Amino acid sequence: MASDVISALGAGSGLDVKSLATSLVDAEKAPRKAAIDEKIKKSENGISGYAAVKFVLDALKTALTNLKDQSAYNTQSPRNSQPNAIAVTASGQASTGSHSIVVNRLAQAQKLASNGFPSNSEKLNDGNSFNLNLTVNGVSTTIEIPEGSDDPKGIAAAINAAKKGVTAQVINTGSATNPVKIILTGTTGADNSFSISSDNSKVNFNTAIQTPQNGEVIIDGLTVEPASNKLTGLVPGVTLEFLSTTNGTATFEVTRDKAAIQAKIEAVVTAYNDANSLLGVVSDPKSTVEGYGGSLISNPIVGTVKGMMRELIFTNSNSPSGNLNNMRDLGITIDRYGKMSLDKSKLDTVLTDQFEDVVTLMSNNQENLSAFSPTEAGAAGEAVKKLSKMLAYNGILTTQSTNLTKQISNYKEELAKLETRMALLLSRYNKQFGAMENIVGQSKNVRSSLTNMMAAYNKNS
Repeated sequence: MASDVISALGAGSGLDVKSLATSLVDAEKAPRKAAIDEKIKKSENGISGYAAVKFVLDALKTALTNLKDQSAYNTQSPRNSQPNAIAVTASGQASTGSHSIVVNRLAQAQKLASNGFPSNSEKLNDGNSFNLNLTVNGVSTTIEIPEGSDDPKGIAAAINAAKKGVTAQVINTGSATNPVKIILTGTTGADNSFSISSDNSKVNFNTAIQTPQNGEVIIDGLTVEPASNKLTGLVPGVTLEFLSTTNGTATFEVTRDKAAIQAKIEAVVTAYNDANSLLGVVSDPKSTVEGYGGSLISNPIVGTVKGMMRELIFTNSNSPSGNLNNMRDLGITIDRYGKMSLDKSKLDTVLTDQFEDVVTLMSNNQENLSAFSPTEAGAAGEAVKKLSKMLAYNGILTTQSTNLTKQISNYKEELAKLETRMALLLSRYNKQFGAMENIVGQSKNVRSSLTNMMAAYNKNS
């Protein structure tokens, strides 16, 4: 092309040399830039791939974390024949079994009512202070009603602020005259009586509404008279709250909620299969998943993660119990494609017949062990430790992702250097083509002068 451009002095270049210079530079830069851009894209996809792997492994870790503590298996389901009379709550440590219960009488608190007042803001001592004397179980306390608070709502507030085991409430009885009264309520139980007097003649609490008494409850043939309507410990691990007397004999049964444990193990299976599927996507050269599909092709980390995941299931627990050695003994299996499945029938049998062995196998009967604790943590606990190590800031996944980020920075520096070199090359081309244009221009001027001289000579001749 250069020989065509400068083929004859009389012809001139006849070209846009600026565009020509740019085209020559672009032709040299394009393949180099494309190669670097491809490396950047591959690294970015790799980062996305590592992030996706970390995401699914974190989900697997969460599922196993829900099984690593002894308390995770304290799921109990109390059954109650008269829920309107008794509320039954199992703490998780309760022994399984059935119990009979009869509630003949509820515990109740003493209640007194004041005389009536026109309104809850009626001043009862001309705005001046006065005192109440409250005696609870033989212990007396003086309660001062401050200046400006000598009305029913102020009196109730002062009694409640004293916190002496008696609470006050202002009510409106709806009576045509003096409808407002202050109701005092003590603590349930026969021994929790109280009395109250006032040095203000306009205020008294002389109306008894309810006397204090203990309840009467028969549990498994044992009669007790509790001072409270809420009992904890009479049946180990069970809290009983009495809402009303029972209609004859009620029964309640504490059973283990095997379904809750099974759901947690099923969550592990789901999380495992999600992770295994994702590892297939990132290592599949034919994957069409945008971003991370095929991002870790032939990457040895994929094999490392798959191997570690299988070890979580097949490695024997450091706390075997009975004939249970690892998670396979709970009914978990993995096929040749890496897909996990759960034999629910086998799991149900193991939970029914060897519940305590399952707890020991999975948790080593430990509670709240950290991922860095040297204490043996059972199958689930050790699995969480391994996953935590892999997912840590200095773990293999984060390290590889960080290396790719650094590579991207290096590639971008290469792009910047390429742009600088190409800018210099463009400048050189422009100078060279400018010099050529200058030579061609001078040649045209010489030709024009010779042409004019020859024309003048011919004319004179």
